[in-house]
This record gives sequence, C-alpha cells and structure tokens, in this order.
Amino acid sequence: MNLANINKTKKWLTLPSTLLLALNSSFLTASEDNDLFSLSLEQLLNVEVSSASLTKETLSEVPVPVTVITANMISQSGARNIKDLLVTYVPNITHVEDQNEPNIAARGVFTSSQQKILFLIDGHRLNSRSYSMASPDYAISLDKIKQIEVLRGPSSSIYGNVALTATVNIILKSATELENSKLAVTVGNQGHKQASLTYGKQGDSWDLLAWAQVFSAEGETHAISPQDNYSPNPIVDAEANLGAYQDTNTYDIGAKLNYQDWRIFTNTRRSHYVEPFTTGGLSGEGYVYDKIRKYQGTGPGFSYTASHFNVNHSDTLFDWQWHQELYFDQNEVDTVVVTQPTTNNALRVYWQERSSGLLTHLSKRIGKWDYLVGLQLDHMKVTDSDFKASLNGDDYLPADQQTPLLKESSESIYSVFAQVKYRLSERWLANAGARYDQKNRTGSDNIDDFSPRLAIIYQGENGYNFKASYATSFVDATYWNRFSTLSSFRGAQTLKPEKLASLQLTPSIKLPEHQFYGAVNVFYNQLDDFIFRDNYAGANEPNYSNAGELTTWGVELESRITKRNITWHATLGYQAVIDSERFATSGDDINNVPSITANLVTSWPIFEDANASLTVRYIGEQTSPIHIISNGQEISDPYPNQGANFNAPNYKVDDVILLNAALDYQLSNSLNLALTAHNLLDAEYQQGGTTLHPYPQAGRNVRATLSYEF
Repeated sequence: MNLANINKTKKWLTLPSTLLLALNSSFLTASEDNDLFSLSLEQLLNVEVSSASLTKETLSEVPVPVTVITANMISQSGARNIKDLLVTYVPNITHVEDQNEPNIAARGVFTSSQQKILFLIDGHRLNSRSYSMASPDYAISLDKIKQIEVLRGPSSSIYGNVALTATVNIILKSATELENSKLAVTVGNQGHKQASLTYGKQGDSWDLLAWAQVFSAEGETHAISPQDNYSPNPIVDAEANLGAYQDTNTYDIGAKLNYQDWRIFTNTRRSHYVEPFTTGGLSGEGYVYDKIRKYQGTGPGFSYTASHFNVNHSDTLFDWQWHQELYFDQNEVDTVVVTQPTTNNALRVYWQERSSGLLTHLSKRIGKWDYLVGLQLDHMKVTDSDFKASLNGDDYLPADQQTPLLKESSESIYSVFAQVKYRLSERWLANAGARYDQKNRTGSDNIDDFSPRLAIIYQGENGYNFKASYATSFVDATYWNRFSTLSSFRGAQTLKPEKLASLQLTPSIKLPEHQFYGAVNVFYNQLDDFIFRDNYAGANEPNYSNAGELTTWGVELESRITKRNITWHATLGYQAVIDSERFATSGDDINNVPSITANLVTSWPIFEDANASLTVRYIGEQTSPIHIISNGQEISDPYPNQGANFNAPNYKVDDVILLNAALDYQLSNSLNLALTAHNLLDAEYQQGGTTLHPYPQAGRNVRATLSYEF
C-alpha cells in the first residue's frame, strides 16, 4: 500500500485519533532510566532553561512557549540531523524545499534559505551575518547535545536581529554529563557514511568536551523523462539528485572547555548539499551532475564553511551576577550553480565574511524583583567575493561584469536590552523586557528597532499553569539580498526589515500522580514587510522584495506519557491564514505549507538490552502552485499535452503518512548497535517551497550505527 496516496477516509480516521491522543494524554514525562536525560515528570517540568531570559528558570516560569528536546528524545526518535528533530518534536515547524539548501518553516514563514530562525550553540550565534543563514543539516552533530531549547515565537527582545519566528538554542553536554567518550561509525543506503567521536575529560576545576563528525551521502538519483522535465529544452538523460552531500565531506568539529568561571568554545563546520535540480537560470530543471565542471573538486550545490570562537566569563559586580563574552565568527559561501543543463553551463559563487562582537549583561534578584540589563556590539565585514563561469563544461573563468558579486564593506549593530520579572503574588508572575537595536547599514539609511515582550504567568493549584504573552521581533534584509549582482538573485538596497508581532495563550496542566501533562498554545501572528524571492521578477527587476503582510492564527499541542515502560510523545500543529497581501497564499492556506501536521513517537523496551521506537508523521495536503517562468516571462512547454504541466496554479501536493523506525541494542558494556529506517514504507511524495514546482522527496533510508564507549 502506498501511504503517499492515502484516501480521504483513512486520513480523517488517522488525524482525529492523533488529535485525541494529544488532547487526552498530553504530557511531558520520560522513561525510567536513571540519568539526566530520562527524567521523571516532576523533574522534567523543573528542568531549568536559560534561552528565554538569559537566566535559568523552570519551564513553569518561562514567559513564552518552549519545547525542550532532551538527549533521550533524540535517541528515541532515531533522528539523523537537527531538521529531523525539529519537524518531529516542534509543532508547526515543517520542511520546505529550496533550490539548493536544506530549509524549514516556522508557522509558515520561510524564504530561500533558513534565515528566519535564530540558531545558537550555548548561546553563541550560528547564523551568518551577511546571509543570516543557519542550515539545519548534518553539519550540526547530535551526540554532543544535552538538550535543545526551542522558543516558539518572536525572541528579539533578548536576541535582536534574526530571532523572527523562533530561536533554537543547542545546549552542549559537559564531560560529567557525557559519562563515557564514544566512537561511532554509520553506514546506510543512499551512500550514507558517517563517523563521529565525542570525548570528555574532567579535573578538579576544569571540564573538557570535544567532538568531531564527518558525513557524506550519494543520495538518491531519479531519472527524469523529457516530458516530465520542467524545462523548455529538456535533455534526454536528466536526473534529480535527492538528499546528496558529496564531493567534500560535511563535518562538525569543536570543543568546549570550562575552567572555574571561564568558558571557551570553538567550532568549525562545513557542508555541501547537492542541488536537486538546477538553481541558476530558469531553475528547477533536471541536469546530469557528473557532466557539470567541478570547481576545486566540488560539484553543483550549496557549500559553506563556518568557524566560531567564544570566550566568556561569569563573575559578580557589586553583588550583581555579571556575564561577559567576546566572540568571533568567519563564514564562507562557496557554491556551484547550474545555469544551463543543455550546455552544462555553471557559475561559481563565493564570498567571505568576518564578524566579532561583545555581549555583557548584569542580573540580580531583589526581593520579589528579578532584573537583567545588558548591551551588545556586533560588527560584520564582507572581506572578499568572487564570481566565475564555466561554459560548455570547460574550466571556470572570471565572469565579465563591471561590479563584484558582493560589495566589500562592513556593518555594525549596537544594542541595549533589559528585562524585569516581578512576583505579583504566590500564584501570579509578570515578565517584561525590551531591546533596542541600531544598525549602521552600508549604502542606505541606518535602521533601528524596538522589540518589546510582555508576559503574565499564573501558577495555579493542582498543577495548572497559564501564560499570556505578547512580543515583537525583526530580521533585517540580509547583505546578500541587498547587494547581490548575480542575475538569478538580484538584490535591492531599499529592502526594509521584516517585522513580526505575536500574541500567544498557553494553558497547561500537570497531574504527576497520573503521569499526565497537557499543554496547548494558541497564537496570533502579524507579519509585515516580509522578504521573499520573487520568481516573477523581470530581467531588470530585483529578485527579492518586501512581499507585504501575512496574518495567521494557529494551535499547537505537545504531549508525552510513559505507562508500563512504553513512552508516547505526540505533537500536532494547525495554522490558517486570516489575511495576506502580496504573500503566497491560497484561501486559508500558505502555499507549500501544510495546515495540519502531526507526529507520534512511540518507544518501548524489547528486552533488557534492546529498545525500539516508531515515529508516525502526518503531513497535510498543501497548495503548491506551478508556474514556470523566467525573468517574468512564461516558458513554453515543449510537451503541452504530456507529463509536467507548466501552468497549474491550483496544483495540490497530496497528504502523506511517513513511518520512521529505530532499534537500539546494547551488545556489551561498551558496544552498541543502532538501526534506523526513515520513510520505512518508501512512500512517494513531494514538497514545494521557494521552487518553481514541488520537488520529489527521497525514499527509504536505512542506516546502521556501531558505537564504542570508553
């Protein structure tokens, strides 16, 4: 049976049962293992998180909806990368397709790169400055993670620029929490190869965590007939490359050293994701990967290298807790873009940025009041860019253009922020904060933004909790969006920052004696001046524009329960459009985003040394309009009555149920074998996004991991 084409009756039988589970067994508890990452219900609810307020607080006091993904949940899910985790455990975070980058959307907001969600490691920013990109791919390894704290909604009152729709803070383990060092090797179909080392060492006053992971995948190749190729001049041997990371290894190497009150963090990451279809020129055409000239050994696809360094110190100053940190980052984009598959033409796009900054804040509790004040200085400089072309598969030569790919210049942001918490009574808590950012832009007027947040929290009897919060956030138009001279990605210096305002209501209840916790979040979002890649732009018009407005509302449910050694974790997300202007919507739906998604992760022990899990994921039907155009001009279909339809404004992507399975077997005290299968039933399905047409998705992926602890 092909679950990709499940009939409507089965869909509406499956969906209510998932919703019923979320409503009647909503929970947040864990298995009975005696470690930090498998906590009792009461312990998990009292887990301290620091992402929402820069100070530690329990989940019941956090002012906004937060999803915490523990190391045990990572293991139970069998996730391969950070994107797998987010779409499994965070409601209304969904996968969207891009021409040449892995991408996700939070509450339906996305663009041609992952630029709307702020990613952090122990509070250190991963998003680049000139491109605002943090890719949720294999360049973020999972074995080193203690927990992931996901703030759902605007976070600019604390973090400023980029924290538009969500913030993902990856908290690293310490050597103490790691318990044992681990060496692991993974192999699988689709050419998956992975090796990783996680090492911990500690002394009386120091603690060292170090890690390294390398990954590559040949992916899945689909032959595309001329009739099914969205191309005016289809080649006979066209292919689509799905889920491929090859030519250069994707890696994540880093270390964290804690010494008394000091912490040093260093990390370098690299990824090369093969573009499934062409990215330049028309985009979305099938091509032959091996016929495109490689640049220094790397073929078509998006490549980046990111290096991070952070040193911070915690102390006291006049009885205030004082945190100071200095940070440095370097990001490089080095990408080969296919522009014309009939002649094997390609471009090499490269630029480098360097950034540095200072962050400091003071905090103190005085009676019923908790205060936090801080400032941040952030500086970015584009230091180099390059643009070369390969014609007819020949060597890459400098492109004949009057201006560089990106203007070499710098920009800075100066920020101040403050937060106050006040316990109104035994049951009521107020949390208010704000941040002011001023950015010195290159080539246009400077911008400034004021981002407030206000929350009221009620901590009732019998485990009842209620939160009401309002917050705003912004993300400035990236340097790339404003200055790119590449014809397929023409920028506009007049682009304005995007702004989001969100109202959220979050009731929850916990009944520890019944192993029960339930939480629902209802949100109302107002997005203004959204920046979107305009596929309809003319030859002399910018490809990026402030699309206008989007108003949405939605419901999010999270649930987890353990009974008789069986653990269930369920999430459900629903979102709908209230109003939009110059935004890609169809009625109540955001194009290429499902209105309904749901996940159910079930894990259980098979016997003493073996555990299994099964993840059921439902992705609802989506409107994914197809309109094949270039520079604002419609492209003629060479096979108008066969195969691909070049103009299908009402095209629908069918709903789908995906099954993922995992088996973990402890072979001995030091050896472990883990088997995972993603898309277990090999369902065929599609996903759209910023592409001209929805792309097919990869089929079954089976992996085996042998690990040795020492």
